Amino acid sequence: MPHKKILFLILFFTVMRLVVAPSFGLGVDEAHYVLYGHFLDLSYVDHPPLVGWTQALFAHLFGESVFWARVPAILLMMLISSESYRFLLFSKATESQALWGVTALNSSFMFGAVGLMLLPENFLLALVFPIIMSVLRIEADGKTTDYIWLGIWLGLAGLSKYTAVILLPPLLLYILSKRRFDLLINPRILLSVIIGLILILPVIFWNASHQWVSFAYQSSHVAGSTVIAFKPFIRSLAAQFGAYNPFLFVIAIYGIIVSFHSKNSAIILALWIGLSIELFFILTSFLKPVLPHWPALFYLLFIPIGTVVLLSRGGKYGSIARGSILISLQLSIVIHAELSAKWGNFPDYKSPFRDIYGFDTQIRDGVALLNSLPTPKKALAVTNWSYGSRLHYYALPYGIKTFVLDNYNRQFALWEKESPIGYDLILLHSHFSDIPASLQCEETQTLKKEDILLNGRKVDTIEYLWCKNYHGMVQTKEITAQ
Repeated sequence: MPHKKILFLILFFTVMRLVVAPSFGLGVDEAHYVLYGHFLDLSYVDHPPLVGWTQALFAHLFGESVFWARVPAILLMMLISSESYRFLLFSKATESQALWGVTALNSSFMFGAVGLMLLPENFLLALVFPIIMSVLRIEADGKTTDYIWLGIWLGLAGLSKYTAVILLPPLLLYILSKRRFDLLINPRILLSVIIGLILILPVIFWNASHQWVSFAYQSSHVAGSTVIAFKPFIRSLAAQFGAYNPFLFVIAIYGIIVSFHSKNSAIILALWIGLSIELFFILTSFLKPVLPHWPALFYLLFIPIGTVVLLSRGGKYGSIARGSILISLQLSIVIHAELSAKWGNFPDYKSPFRDIYGFDTQIRDGVALLNSLPTPKKALAVTNWSYGSRLHYYALPYGIKTFVLDNYNRQFALWEKESPIGYDLILLHSHFSDIPASLQCEETQTLKKEDILLNGRKVDTIEYLWCKNYHGMVQTKEITAQ
């Protein structure tokens, strides 16, 4: 069987993820995209629809569960690993070097998360290699079918994430750097453009009917400020340094540096793409901290490339690469084991499980309290948008009304379809959130307070606050929760 080693390697990581997948709750973003599948639409406020359509398909075929919500991410990571391996072989890596490159990729903490949690980035990561290979085939042969496939891949990328548009400038720059102007004036390039535009029509139609809200949201989400500052840049860089694993972060930086000297077309095109992605997010990080998964495309390309270059140099460089990868792999296995077994004994309110543990319990107890209220017009609510997706998701089986009393993400208002004003609300107030001073109720009363415990330690403390006859938010000041 050709390349059976890569099959066994991918199988190893896949089995590990399948075992871990059902053992912890949905995270902030993850739950949000699962909800996309419950509120099917042509697009959404913060992202295009492909992630939601996929969640809807899997829920329809296999039922509703945390496990099946994560299977698409696991399958996509299998595909990404296979594509990375083939890309490395195409760029003249040996089979052994390519295997080490894929091992490094899967040992990264962030790609471990990407391999478990379905985000819009997952699709973009899976599409970048077909895009690269289509461009290289067009450069070599210029067949009509390659132009068609390029349009398909770019269109799907546009259905995945708005930052897919960042891929267009490096593709153009690569063609110009090769002085292949004939590829741009070729009428078949119109096929790529037309097919890509047809595929993203759902996003265009939805935004046209919603005051182009996604574009306004993305602009504020990425930039976030008009003041240039050094602190958010440092925070963003530190987050990437930790999230991708310090050893592999250094290997990725080494990979892009040495790629400047490459004569290999595949590496040069990867360089244009990776450099454009990283520079874009470096520049925006001076305005607002960049979440570590946003520049994942850069690390997808250059962790494996850096690994291959180090191994090809041999001697101490090869030893450094193998040692770094083996340490990273061991750390990744430990993290996955902890996610499953949860044997760690962390101080109160310092648990890494804070965002992925106990929300089902909170909602269950909140529903029980809600059912005890005599009023017919009642609902569960949270005052911070970051808790909103878990509230909506875990409340689905109970068929109750839920509200997010925070306008940061307008998607919740579209799903809720009505105002919470006039409702009797039970607010789920976390130890980590603030109590808005602007909250206006006819009467407030604490019904219950409980600790969310893991191994006898407090992960969170939840206060169930009854807000009788909610009047809305009329001020902007906040009071820090005690």
